[in-house]
Amino acid sequence: MRTLPFADYSFKTVPSVICIGVFDGMHLGHQRIIDETVSLARDLEARSVVITFSVNPKMARQSAPDMPALQSRSDLEEILADRGVNYHCVIDFSSDMSKLSGEEFIALLCTSYEVRAMVVGDSFKVGARANSAGPAEINSLLSKYTSSAYLRVIPPVVIDNEVVSSSLIRRCLLTGEMDKASRLLGRAYSLDLRSLKATAENLKDTSQTRLLYDVRTLGLLLPKAGKYMVEATAEGISLKGEAFVAEDHLALELPVRMTPDGITFLGA
Repeated sequence: MRTLPFADYSFKTVPSVICIGVFDGMHLGHQRIIDETVSLARDLEARSVVITFSVNPKMARQSAPDMPALQSRSDLEEILADRGVNYHCVIDFSSDMSKLSGEEFIALLCTSYEVRAMVVGDSFKVGARANSAGPAEINSLLSKYTSSAYLRVIPPVVIDNEVVSSSLIRRCLLTGEMDKASRLLGRAYSLDLRSLKATAENLKDTSQTRLLYDVRTLGLLLPKAGKYMVEATAEGISLKGEAFVAEDHLALELPVRMTPDGITFLGA
């Protein structure tokens, strides 16, 4: 998979099937959209293109509370690559970009890419709130700005009578419902620690280590304060340990000295 800026216009002659979103957490609903994009691209002998944003548009516009992300950019790209995506294109969500109407955005998309099809969720909207475009409008706009592209709308994933969403996953994490968060994600919740520095403290058993991380530098959502069993990974090695989540720090206690690339929460 290649990662490119949205303004890279090398796609003008590359037949593409496109999906757009923040895809924060890459939950089961997101996965269904990504997988349909990849499958449709293969059927149409086109390239699968996932377009994301440098920042969450709703949070940038302050139409949603500013919250830490559910995954790192590196983890997102690994998931996209594993699911067979050809290109990941990132929009630099500037002030000018935030002012585009839904039609202006679709027009920009169709002049920047050789769009053969577009895949969206049924609640997807693009463009400034006052002039946004949902699936019905996008379907008409694709006919206006391309010769043959069409829209495929993916229904939501419903678990326990609730639509799977990033906001629901956040609520589960913040209330300590780790099992439910895992079911919504389709995997256990994890944190990418590769970009962070930790303060190490030796425990009584000198083979063990406690690692302290400053929550303010993490940039990822921590679950409810408490003690959790976790699996830490580093250079292909996985070890079980304990994580202690507090308001201002994350502490890891591991059976051997190691600096993990990430941790996966196994349960409280």
